[in-house]
Amino acid sequence: MSELGFRNFVGVDGSKGMLDLAAQSGLYQDLRLALLGTDPLPAQTGAFDLVVIIGALRAGFVPVSVIRELWQAAKPGGYVCMSRVDPKSESGEKYKLSMKRELQQMEEEGLDLLTLNDHWGDLILFPSKIYHKFLCFSNIQF
Repeated sequence: MSELGFRNFVGVDGSKGMLDLAAQSGLYQDLRLALLGTDPLPAQTGAFDLVVIIGALRAGFVPVSVIRELWQAAKPGGYVCMSRVDPKSESGEKYKLSMKRELQQMEEEGLDLLTLNDHWGDLILFPSKIYHKFLCFSNIQF
């Protein structure tokens, strides 16, 4: 991401242990402890060019309602990228339907959404411009 011009990396996770591992990577300028869906999202509205959540969008982890919070954390014209685990279970299918309903409602409210699929599940991009801030929610990847 640094090679693409991103300069300020902020990580959010519900586990202090994961945040400690992220700190050891030397990548993040700021790490915040929060359990998405339970705690308020520790981000200002419209603060980030890119918001990413990987693997946490599933039943029992992060509620669908968090999608709106992610959208709000992005700057006007920013991206929100989401990849979700798609377990072949009844709860996974219910979550996927709830997520699709939430995204459909957001589209009906006038938010510009583009949905793509990858081999991990759904990847949702809110198209616009990318500049120099990055926010990674939960399941921090190295």
